Amino acid sequence: MASKDLERLFALLPTFEHQKGIRLFDELAKDPANSAPILEGLLLVGSNHDDPQLHTPHGLLTLQAGRDLLRLTRPPGGLGLLRFLVLYNFSLQKRTLTLAGVDAEARAIPAATQEDMERAYRKVVHDHAGSKAAALLTRIGLNHGIEEASHLAIRTSLDDLGRLGHNLATAVAYSDVATTLGVPRGLVPLANLGYAQAVSLQGVPPVDIPSLEGAGPGKPDVELLGRLLEDWEFERVEEILRALAFEANADSAYRPLLIAASADPGFLGHTLSEVHAARLASRYLTPSENAWLLWKLYRTLTTKFGYPDFLRLGATTSTDRPSLLAALESSLRYKSPPAEETVRHALEADVPLDELLAAIVDFYGQWTVGEKEHTISYLNAVLQTAKFLGREDALLPLAIGLSKLPF
Repeated sequence: MASKDLERLFALLPTFEHQKGIRLFDELAKDPANSAPILEGLLLVGSNHDDPQLHTPHGLLTLQAGRDLLRLTRPPGGLGLLRFLVLYNFSLQKRTLTLAGVDAEARAIPAATQEDMERAYRKVVHDHAGSKAAALLTRIGLNHGIEEASHLAIRTSLDDLGRLGHNLATAVAYSDVATTLGVPRGLVPLANLGYAQAVSLQGVPPVDIPSLEGAGPGKPDVELLGRLLEDWEFERVEEILRALAFEANADSAYRPLLIAASADPGFLGHTLSEVHAARLASRYLTPSENAWLLWKLYRTLTTKFGYPDFLRLGATTSTDRPSLLAALESSLRYKSPPAEETVRHALEADVPLDELLAAIVDFYGQWTVGEKEHTISYLNAVLQTAKFLGREDALLPLAIGLSKLPF
């Protein structure tokens, strides 16, 4: 019976019938095993988001951020967030692209080398030819794999990262969903990404990113990188970023920048969200591209580096765990006591960081105010950054982020 109900829900998701959809979801949600397929269905439908009045299609970015948040907890945890995502989906205008149609358009592209198709893609994006961009990107996905198509799209976004980093974040979100869904379903988000880039990057000339030969003279040392940044010795920073990129360690090279962005997250958290998206993009980019992007972001996003001393953890304490989590809930519900205090006490009492992050996600359903699209994206950047930084440095993004997020 549950499988038939799931099929009914999936049939409703592309529509605006939110009342029928949410009633069905509430029944299905009684079985935690339904959460994963519902979330996957949301990603597939949400990747068809289309609103000509919006320069940035926030729909899939929000759903993808919600998915990443839900991966920090386990059903029935996160039910409130999942329920919101279902309701949010019904508010989105959608294209009528289907898997069969996308596949047919892609296969209609004449055979060509990968290099020729990539050059053609950059041209049709520049010329605002959305249907051609969609077909070319999906054809590359069919012929050479979704990761190759994702690399091309993310590399294309580097021509103009966009206002508040939206072009980069969009390319990363759609690519990540396409990778998650795999062939053939991942072709739908690829096609929609082609449409989105033909709007946001029309008329943008390609940026020349030099192909570097090897790691160069720098040391792939993240601790040294952090010290040089704090001392503003930028003449040695670029070579370390290059070395880290060529050591397949571009992910770690973002650590000092994530700390800086956590302290100064920007308008609605967009600075931190942009750095988070760039870190995720690193898995798709070449070493030369990673070195270029790292250097650009380190030079342009912030002027202050280093971890604030007042947010360093103190000595480990022993306190009743349930009371610590209850105090954290009070911070989320009333902002009293402040999150800086309750999160600090929990971390210093050795409450596992994963448990804290899950508790925050589980509470989301009780957050009733705020611009949800940006709230979810910023919250995801905060929690993912805390997880990436680890227990010793997690207080910074959590204390700053939870104090700024609307509840």
